[in-house]
Amino acid sequence: MLARLAQVPVLVLMIGATGLAMLVPSGHAFAFSESPVGRAFLYSALVCLLLSALLAIATSRPSRRSSGRGLFPLLAAIYLVLPALMALPMTEVLNLRFFDAWFEMISSFTTTGASLIDAPRQVPDAVHLWRAMAGWFGGLFVLVAATALLAPLGLGGVELIRLRTAPSGVSRPDATQGHGQRLKVHGAVILPWYAGLTAALWFLLVLAGVPGLSALVQAMSTLSTSGIVLRQTLGGIGFWAEAAIFVFLILALSRGFLPSPGGRARRAVDPGPELPLAAVIVGLVTLVVAARHWLGAFEVAEGENLPALGRAIWGTLFTSLSFLTTTGFVSHDWAAMRLWSGLTPPGLVLMGLAIIGGGVATTAGGVKLLRVYALARMGGLELQRMIYPSMVMGGGARQRFLMTHGAHAAWLFAMVFALTAAVLLALLMLFGMSFETGLIFTFAALTTTGQLVQVAGDLPLHWWLLSDPAKAALALGMILGRLEILALLALLMTRFARD
Repeated sequence: MLARLAQVPVLVLMIGATGLAMLVPSGHAFAFSESPVGRAFLYSALVCLLLSALLAIATSRPSRRSSGRGLFPLLAAIYLVLPALMALPMTEVLNLRFFDAWFEMISSFTTTGASLIDAPRQVPDAVHLWRAMAGWFGGLFVLVAATALLAPLGLGGVELIRLRTAPSGVSRPDATQGHGQRLKVHGAVILPWYAGLTAALWFLLVLAGVPGLSALVQAMSTLSTSGIVLRQTLGGIGFWAEAAIFVFLILALSRGFLPSPGGRARRAVDPGPELPLAAVIVGLVTLVVAARHWLGAFEVAEGENLPALGRAIWGTLFTSLSFLTTTGFVSHDWAAMRLWSGLTPPGLVLMGLAIIGGGVATTAGGVKLLRVYALARMGGLELQRMIYPSMVMGGGARQRFLMTHGAHAAWLFAMVFALTAAVLLALLMLFGMSFETGLIFTFAALTTTGQLVQVAGDLPLHWWLLSDPAKAALALGMILGRLEILALLALLMTRFARD
């Protein structure tokens, strides 16, 4: 049986897995006497399973060695076909147009977390569970694809740390294995780790007093960095629940936490430059924002309220890390700072954190910490050369590579990222959106941080007010941001060159 499944194309397996996953919200709906909702998910699951079985029969043949040119069609098919199938129950339950349901699932599967649901409290919990599961599966696919497909080709940010040998935790591609086979092998290694951490966080959140379903959705949204919750915001879940989420958000800062696809035990996690840089960024943001609100509190005679100062520090610390990992959770204490100091929290800072992003080959989006570090080191090196033109670069082979070839690759990605943002912003303005609003939506899509639109501007923005052309453009931006524009360009150029 397992040998036969190994010969099935990975897209067909993912369609079947989508059908099986639909049985979970279906069972939840039936358990809580929501039979119409349960039937919608059940019938959609049967459609996906039947389609998967028929495709498995149609594509049943001895496995052949696949060439590199099939990678781009595989990724494109996964990000176009799977969200369309995931949208089937949403059209029945919420009476959404198929296009809107497809956008909702694109947002979830790319771990963006943007939602067209304007009244989440009136929506069945099974729908929110399905959105969180779609984001969880999307995060799993990103982890597997990053290590199995992009990293061996030197794409997805791994080109910054790839010197002469494959980086730790990334195996070299076997010439006898196709892309689908490598996805299956790496997925079998990463899935237990990913599911185990999700279950552990779920257990901790339940212990902290979060209701069971909310805890499950928050756990899946944390590990996948989708930021999907049952309501509009995270709400007042309490300090210990936020502390548990905070610890698990650190996993999105470095690929050193990933298990080795080779199956070898890792002696210790190599933090590299990403974790120290993240600590510096989050620390500086927390210091500046908390100091700003503390000074503002003196004007309203609240400067000596030390408990409020402590809550402001924690709220800034949690929210900063959340947006640096492109998760988008907002601490209850972040919003409460306005009542303490009378000042509006600086949402533009959160946009900057989301643009920086998390770790390479993780579920986080954005430019990525390692690229920012490489550019900063190259800038510092050039300044030193202005003072000491005959300076000899030190720091070892890895640091020299990072400050030269790695920095050049990071600069190329930053320019492509900025150019893509400019094109997407121009499209949104063409569709009638103002510059400031379009800028917020552009970076929310490219950094896969859908919650950014609620906090970055002076007033909250909403996804459900967008026009259809704007939704289509932003959906494309989410896919480009999730798979990284430079990686897609490299795959396209390779395909055209071979053709």
